[in-house]
Amino acid sequence: MAYVLEHTKLGFCGWDLIALIVLIVVIAAFVWKHHEMKKEQKDLEDMISELYADDTVKMDSQV
Repeated sequence: MAYVLEHTKLGFCGWDLIALIVLIVVIAAFVWKHHEMKKEQKDLEDMISELYADDTVKMDSQV
């Protein structure tokens, strides 16, 4: 273990920094995609509400 600590910086391997950067990129992409999906879901729900709003009025007036 002493050899590893002496020949690495702060006990980290060179690949650890690259893996950390990749992890940060993946998390950022996930958060961005999740945000876009929520926005799209809201838009689709609004479209469905508008589509069925007229039908609800017609059903209420027939009663």
